[in-house]
Parts: sequence; C-alpha cells; structure tokens
Amino acid sequence: MLTPLSKKTAISLPDQPLQQENINLKLIVEGIASQVGEAFFQACAHYLAEVLQIQYALIAEFIDDEQPRARVLAFWKGEEFGPNFEYDLAGTPCGVLYQEGLQIYPDCIQKKFPDDLDLVNLNAESYLGVPILDPQGKPLGHIAGLHIKPLERSYEEQEAILKIFAARSAAEIERQLAETALKQQNIHLEQTLKELHKTQIQLIQAERMSSLGHLVAGIAHEINNPIGFIYSNITHTREFINILLELIVAYQSEYPNPSISLQQKIKEADIEFLQKDVAKMLKSMETGSDRIRDIVLSLRNFSRLDESSKKSIDLHEGIESTLLILQHRLQANELLPKIQIIKKYQPLPKVNCHASQINQVFMNILSNAIDALQSASNTITQPRIEIKTEVIFPENTVRISISDNGIGIDEISISHIFDPFFTTKPVGSGTGLGLSIAYQIVVEQHRGKLNCISTPGQDTKFEIEIPI
Repeated sequence: MLTPLSKKTAISLPDQPLQQENINLKLIVEGIASQVGEAFFQACAHYLAEVLQIQYALIAEFIDDEQPRARVLAFWKGEEFGPNFEYDLAGTPCGVLYQEGLQIYPDCIQKKFPDDLDLVNLNAESYLGVPILDPQGKPLGHIAGLHIKPLERSYEEQEAILKIFAARSAAEIERQLAETALKQQNIHLEQTLKELHKTQIQLIQAERMSSLGHLVAGIAHEINNPIGFIYSNITHTREFINILLELIVAYQSEYPNPSISLQQKIKEADIEFLQKDVAKMLKSMETGSDRIRDIVLSLRNFSRLDESSKKSIDLHEGIESTLLILQHRLQANELLPKIQIIKKYQPLPKVNCHASQINQVFMNILSNAIDALQSASNTITQPRIEIKTEVIFPENTVRISISDNGIGIDEISISHIFDPFFTTKPVGSGTGLGLSIAYQIVVEQHRGKLNCISTPGQDTKFEIEIPI
C-alpha cells in the first residue's frame, strides 16, 4: 500500500496559495511518471483522492462495447486499497460519463442514480469523473472520485485535475495494450516458428521416405527382371529334364548291358537318385521363385510411387508389405528370441487414403514396437506383436491396433509421445520424429485418430482409426 504524501508534497488546504498547490500537483504527476502497471494505477487513485480531498477514487478500463462494462484497475477506499472488480455501467454516473464525457455531481448523487446500489453502500454524496481517451478519442476507461460530503472545490479546478490524471492514465493503458499485443504477436511468431520447424523436419523425413521408396522400387524392379526370367524358364526346364529322363529310361531298355566304363559312369552319377531328386529340386526352385516374386510385389506395394493421390486400397496388403520389409528384424538373434507376429484380421473394406503414407505409419509404429521389445530383452521370454484389424460402427472407420508385450510407457511420456523430437529411446537411438509424423499423417491428412494406450511394465498399444 502506498504511504501518504510526505510533508514536502502534501496537498495544501484550500486556504493555501494556489501557486503552492500547482507545485504540489506537478510533484505528484512527476512522482507517478516512472511507475507502470498496477503500481501506477494505485498511485493515481491514491494521489487523486489526496489532491481532490475526497474519500474514494478509482481507475477502470472499459471491457465491452456492446453492453458497456468496466474493470477496476485500482480502488482507493480512504485508508487502503479495495479489491478490483467489474461492474455494469448502465444506471450509474459512470455510464453517463461513458456516453457524454466529463461528469461532476457536487451533491445528492444517490437521488440522481437511485438504481446504483454501490453509491448507497459507499454512502456517497458527490461524484466526479472523466473518460480516459485514446488519441482517436475512443474511450479506454475512466477515472472517478466519490465523497461522503458535497464537493467544495470549483468546477474548473476539478476538471483540470481529472484531465491531468486521465491523460497520464491513457498513456499507461495504451502502453499496456501495446505490450499485450506485442506479447500476443510474439506468442504467434513463436508458434509459427515452431510450425515452420516442424514442417521442415517433416519435409526432410518425407524426402527420406521418398528416397527410400525410390530405392525400394528400384530394387524391386531390378530383382523382378531376372527372377521373371528364371521363373518363366522353370517350366521349360522341367519339360526338358523329363524328356532326358525318358530318353535315359528308353536307352537302358534298349541296351541293358552297357560297357564296363559306361556302367562305372552310371554308378558314379547315381542315376536313380537323380531321377528321384530332380523333381524335388525343380519344385524347390519354383517355390523360391514364387517367394521372391511375392517379395518384389510387397516392395512395390510398400513404395507406391505411382499413387501420389488418394486411392482405395487394401490395408492388409500394406501391413503385410511392411512386415515383409521388417522380416529380418523379427528373426531371433543373440539378444532376443524370434518375435512372434499374431494377426487377428477381420474383413476390411477398401479405404480411400494415401497408400505410401499409411504404409509409413505402419513402418514407424512396427519399428518402435520392435525397438521396445529389443530394449526389454532381459525381461521378455517370448516377445510378440499383435496386429488386429476391425471395422468400427457407427463411426464407419477402420481400426488397426498394433500392440507389443514390452515394458510399457509411463503416463508422463504418453502425454508427449506424439510431440516432435520426443523419444523414450536412449540418446542417439531415435530422432523423435517417427510418431510425430505418423500422427500428422493419420490425424491431419486423413482426419483419423491415433492413440497410444500403455500399462507400465506390461504392454503398449497403438490404435489407428481411418475413416472409410
């Protein structure tokens, strides 16, 4: 609370010379010039009451143009500051001030405004107030004083004093408004900078995925040509070998007693074994060729370079293609047994989406699940990943649930799991971008949902929902 004015700046009584009073008023104005914010408004209210020798003084700002209301910035009660509050201007002398400007009621204020209960509560007899205007003349707020006795000073003195304090208050309110606007602008710029940085990272990641897609598509193309040649010639090879085998059988029937040297060669070649095994060998080659062709098809499905726009796709194909690419990470190694993949697929309709982007979501989530299982290899005897697909009604969405039986994620980490650069992996093991990009793809680009549900020490499940 402000201390009363010192003797050097004390307000003169009415019988003191006017010149001395002007000097004191100047000292007050200079004294509050260096203060800002709440301290400034409190100083103004306090000194205004001292200068005008009244009981109450307040400074308020207008907060609603359609239904005028005021918010008190400082309220001097005579001995101390009262709490700040808001009030409607209708039916009050401040409301007349808001409409018409400077108002001075030297006495009988309660009779003039019988609906203003605040006047009754304060036992007010007189009122004076002036609007606080911006440079364009728009009301920003007002300064008001109330007294329990009739006013004694002249109208001209009161008006002059009020306008002095109003001018300084206008400058302070404008300063605060400008400061608030600057803070809001800074917040907006910071948010924009974060969005730009996020977009930059996403573009970099998208470029990486695009490069991966081109690499995968190129490998698939290069493998497809030779394997196509091999696969197409297996049938002919089988026919030719069968012809040769039939020829050998015919030769043996015609010449059952070949020369000793030929008999030796037939024994070394083990013709009987070759006749039995060649069919198995050709079948194995055919099976291997089919497997390679499936791999090539999966690589092409994953890359989807020819499908930049949305297209109705089978999500199960995308999941299977992703699992195929990650197959080497699912195998047993010196740290972890083989990761079991449990599939609980339900029939799904084709979904209209960006296939390559949704495949990227599958890749990021499945890769994280594998990482989680590997990091918990000391506590997991049978690592597994469960993939469940279903149609959700009446939302008319497809839900893909991917869960692992790792060590789970704590509640604090879950709240940040989709934030850019946030990662639960050791330093240097992750960029913190995979799930952030997955969230952007599912939620922002496909208007779906991506949720993480985890129980620490047990499991983690990601639920992807995409509108059909």
